[in-house]
Amino acid sequence: MSEDDACQTTEASTQGTPSPSQHLSPALRGDAAAKTILLRLLTALEANEPGVLLNEDPECLHDFRIGVRRTRSALGQIKGVFPEVVARRFALRFAWLGKITSEPRDLDVYMLGFDALKADLPVPFQHNIEPLRGFLVRRAALVHAELARHLRGPRYRKLLADWRRFLVAPCPARPSAAQALTPIQDIAGARIWTLFRRVLKQGRAIHPGTPAENIHALRKHCKKLRYLLEFFRTLYPPDEIGRPIKQLRKLQDYLGDFQDVHARIDMLGRVSHEMRKDAAVPTEALLALGMLLAALERRQMALREDFAAHFEAFSGSGNRARFRQLFKPVREATD
Repeated sequence: MSEDDACQTTEASTQGTPSPSQHLSPALRGDAAAKTILLRLLTALEANEPGVLLNEDPECLHDFRIGVRRTRSALGQIKGVFPEVVARRFALRFAWLGKITSEPRDLDVYMLGFDALKADLPVPFQHNIEPLRGFLVRRAALVHAELARHLRGPRYRKLLADWRRFLVAPCPARPSAAQALTPIQDIAGARIWTLFRRVLKQGRAIHPGTPAENIHALRKHCKKLRYLLEFFRTLYPPDEIGRPIKQLRKLQDYLGDFQDVHARIDMLGRVSHEMRKDAAVPTEALLALGMLLAALERRQMALREDFAAHFEAFSGSGNRARFRQLFKPVREATD
């Protein structure tokens, strides 16, 4: 099986994860709409599974994890359409799937970016960092093998079977979930508006001394907001929904850069601790690691200084007006 075959999705095999948006009637009941979105995500996840097992193309695991994250986000954000006990049970099971794919993906990212990381060092010191590459390669082989064992095991197989069975089952005529019969247009607008306001509140609370964890929390809420906009974009005029998504994507790019640097600092700190225990690691490699950490910390400080400008571009009056016009429930009082 080729890498392209292994990473095939519901659309072109080389196009990465397919968009979760799919035409939804505004009047479609909430539980039926949610099942439509989630079934599409499941199909994409299953299509990437063979590539994850082969471990030949890191994009397969990347797309697989996106499917898992979107599924978890839909379960958490499209509220009240399924019985609470059902939503909670599947949310916990997909959280497990997210956890076991986390380290393998992180190591893929570190390996893909290793040469760029190495280039941050002065040329005379670049060769000294090569022992780090070997450490990452060995660790990646171990965690990918462990992930493959999980994906071939009964816990994962049962999760997918139970999930598909639930999604393809007919929606009940008399559902117990409070929002099951609510038109999806009403649910979508209310959830997007609520999450947008949460993002504004979080972003406005960030200042130069705010811990990096707060910025990471903002990034996670931006990601959830982006997923909702993508889930429901066909409910809104394309020329109107496209601009808020574009503005959010720009903010996410910045927050992603910040998180990447923060994650690399954390990773290098842990790796440095492990490598110091190995007598075979030369002192020059440890010194090079220290230089890399110092360079990354300077980069993180520079990114922190840029936060206000990036957030203002998203939270400005024009973008707030677009979100208000598109998503604010009519029943809410004027701000």
